[in-house]
Amino acid sequence: MASQRLTFIDILRGIACIWMIETHAVNAFLDAAYKNNSVFSILQISNGFVAVAFIFCAGAGFRLALDAKINDYISYGKPLWSYVRRLLFILAIGYSLQPPRFSFVKMLNFTPEQWVTFLDCNVLQLIVASSFIALAGLLLVRSLSKMVIFAWCALLSISICTPFIWSIDPAIIAEVPTFFRMYVTTYPQASFPLFPWSVYYFAGYIITHYFLIADSRKQRALQYLMIGPILIGIVYASSRIPWSYYDASLNWWLVSPMHMLFRIAGVLTLFAALYLVQDHLKGPITRMLSLSGKESLVIYVGQGIIIYGAPISGEVLLAMLPVYVNPWHIFILTLSVTCVVYGYAYAWNTYKRNLPKHAEWSLRLSMFIYVISFLFKKH
Repeated sequence: MASQRLTFIDILRGIACIWMIETHAVNAFLDAAYKNNSVFSILQISNGFVAVAFIFCAGAGFRLALDAKINDYISYGKPLWSYVRRLLFILAIGYSLQPPRFSFVKMLNFTPEQWVTFLDCNVLQLIVASSFIALAGLLLVRSLSKMVIFAWCALLSISICTPFIWSIDPAIIAEVPTFFRMYVTTYPQASFPLFPWSVYYFAGYIITHYFLIADSRKQRALQYLMIGPILIGIVYASSRIPWSYYDASLNWWLVSPMHMLFRIAGVLTLFAALYLVQDHLKGPITRMLSLSGKESLVIYVGQGIIIYGAPISGEVLLAMLPVYVNPWHIFILTLSVTCVVYGYAYAWNTYKRNLPKHAEWSLRLSMFIYVISFLFKKH
């Protein structure tokens, strides 16, 4: 049952990986002439689910891990510290992708704007911060039955408080050190601050919890499949009510708990549908999506370097693209980047599976070379 229940979540995460590549390609390269129409607006709404799916799957993964490791975690056993080390590694990866100039010497002279870019709370930072909050909650309550209550409290408090957090006077927020305010506040605007994005982590935890404890998981998935569209209907109906408990000038798409519910409902529906059809998902595409889900960190890093441009890959990619990039070019680019990063993810997964010790030392050596290059690079 363990491998079965994990397969559809890996596929969900794998779908998010491909979706992410398309989203980043659109954001980075699609010509503005194609962005002023209803089709693009629908695409943007769709692309808004990418980060939600990643964050949701992180919360789901934490709940799945607790099935086997909760006693090790609450007794401060070795698996807990392995998990903490992995979170810190992911955090380091997140920040290593963000310096405006890849040089420690240049970093010492960063402008305030460059520090904001470097310290931005992106998806990886958000997932790590949410995971540490969840872990702290687990160590406090020390049981699965109480942990789901903690997750509900976190979800509700974050969703309800988000409009108030976004309403704080920027002059007050400016007094908070940049590193901390990028996780919580919106001035300067972080990419994925805890308010509201951590909501989706705890939604993933809660939905997975009730799925795992159900007497019939198929029945629970069918319930989820019905609940998802109902929640979307509730969100639509609420949008017709000319009242809100927060300042109406705030952007509904950024702060509204109803928008958060809309996104949760969408991922919930996909979660349930994938579980119900997973036994029929066979063949190379399914295997590709599943492996992409398992190696989502590799794909996240790889596509980011290719699309947003390490010094070499960025220049090569720009040289290959036409001056005016249309949707067909985006499709070809998405397919090409997917093939490249999947090939690397497949090779890494095979290497790691067959020679785990070699893979571990290869990773350490790569990190060492990366750090040394950063420390001693002059330009």
